Amino acid sequence: MREHFDEQLEEIRANLVELCAMTEAAIDSASRAVLDTDLPAADRAAELSANVDVRARELDHRALTLIARQQPVALDLRALIGGMHNIADLQRMGSLAAHIAEVARLHHPEPVVPHELRGIIADMGAAATAQAAAAQEILSTRNEVAALDLIWADERTDELLRKLFAATKSDDWLHGAASAVNITLLGRFYERFCDHTVEIGRRVIFVVTGEFPDQ
Repeated sequence: MREHFDEQLEEIRANLVELCAMTEAAIDSASRAVLDTDLPAADRAAELSANVDVRARELDHRALTLIARQQPVALDLRALIGGMHNIADLQRMGSLAAHIAEVARLHHPEPVVPHELRGIIADMGAAATAQAAAAQEILSTRNEVAALDLIWADERTDELLRKLFAATKSDDWLHGAASAVNITLLGRFYERFCDHTVEIGRRVIFVVTGEFPDQ
């Protein structure tokens, strides 16, 4: 009985890693869609997001069923409850990647990002992709040090967002209100994506230690 439970728990953990890899691919595709006016990349991001949503719902049901049938305690219970919260974060990450891709789709074939902001948006996309990759590794290894590094890395995204907002509010902004809204939305989508990876890092630390980090 215990061996079967451990196998099911490990399978859920492996599925979480796979879901996280899908969100990494989705945000990478979404960034290419926005920066390169790449419609196929936008389609790929939307497809990945839909797949994440379907698999997340299935995985959430399996985790809840395992809790109901096995009544785990201590570390096992933290792993399952934490896993269900992580599923929700990954589901939202997939949706955010799709939102970014949709901004590109709605304005195709016109570029969404003004030339002078391409560097910032590219950096935000790279940061989001890197944080999704880090979250994937943390879900696999449960490495507390790596989880803390992920939490601290989010400061980079916050800094980029501040730069983005400053640019759209500057007296030198020449691209109109609609463009400013689009850029603001993109920045917020990237920020929220990265915030969800941070929550995954915090939750992994809680599962391992029983306590949330102060950061």
